[in-house]
Amino acid sequence: MPHPQVVENTENQFPLPPSGLEFGDQLVAELGTALHAVLDHSGVRFDDINARTSSVFVVGWNKQQWTQLPGEAAPYVGQARKALTRLREFSACASQDAPDRLSELSELEDAFERLIEQPGGTYPGGAPHSTIEKIRERLDQQLAEYPAIVRRLPCAHGLDQRLLVVDTSALLDRPNLQDWTLDDQAWVVVFVPQVLSELDERKRDPHTRDAAQKVIRQLEEFDRRGETTVGVPLAGKLTVREVAITPNMSQTLPWLHADTPDDLIIASALELRWEDLTSSIAIAASDRNVRNKARLAGLGVIRTTEL
Repeated sequence: MPHPQVVENTENQFPLPPSGLEFGDQLVAELGTALHAVLDHSGVRFDDINARTSSVFVVGWNKQQWTQLPGEAAPYVGQARKALTRLREFSACASQDAPDRLSELSELEDAFERLIEQPGGTYPGGAPHSTIEKIRERLDQQLAEYPAIVRRLPCAHGLDQRLLVVDTSALLDRPNLQDWTLDDQAWVVVFVPQVLSELDERKRDPHTRDAAQKVIRQLEEFDRRGETTVGVPLAGKLTVREVAITPNMSQTLPWLHADTPDDLIIASALELRWEDLTSSIAIAASDRNVRNKARLAGLGVIRTTEL
């Protein structure tokens, strides 16, 4: 899976994570590169099976058949399979409330899969065109169609915010939220239910009690200032927001597990992504494992030293 690229802020060069739309574009580009590499090793032959025999007529036979892929194509086939799997995961999550769009995206994904697996026989098996050049042209059209469909999803029209989901580890390391600056950029600091639960647990631990209680007291103060589920000013250009998202783990990335606390935080951040693909979402964490999982999920990462 491609690591999310960062978009440089021209004002102060602080790296910004990609929006959901931008990350989807990266997945499409990654798949396109892999598919073209597969086509570099592919060939098409003419085969009219019905002209070779008069006893049996094969209905729907495709006269354009793939030649057998050489062994050196195997790494590219593997890369394309992985890229397509990631793209399918993205579309399935982003299209949960738009079944018609999901159907359109799935149709394109099926076409991409046929270029990878190159099945023979009757339609839709066989090659889609008589030459690799024509197949490439059609592939490029389909790769352009895909993000255009994504941009017609309801969640592709949002607030274009920067959302920073905080992990418990970052809060315990930097409990004074008023000191956070994020290079004076406008961010919404988001607290998800899993983190609030962990803070309640940590306030009973003598090693983390002081830091956890300090964060909780600040949240209580924010609650007095306004509606935290909408957003309350923190300091500078920062806003604090609490969300009541409990992620549906059956509809998130398949490698995230409900019995793993870190995964619940990642899944909560992804729920925010599926609600608004225009927003850029990052996770602030001291925990290296959380940061690695966030990167794999296509989320941005901010270390506590950058807060």
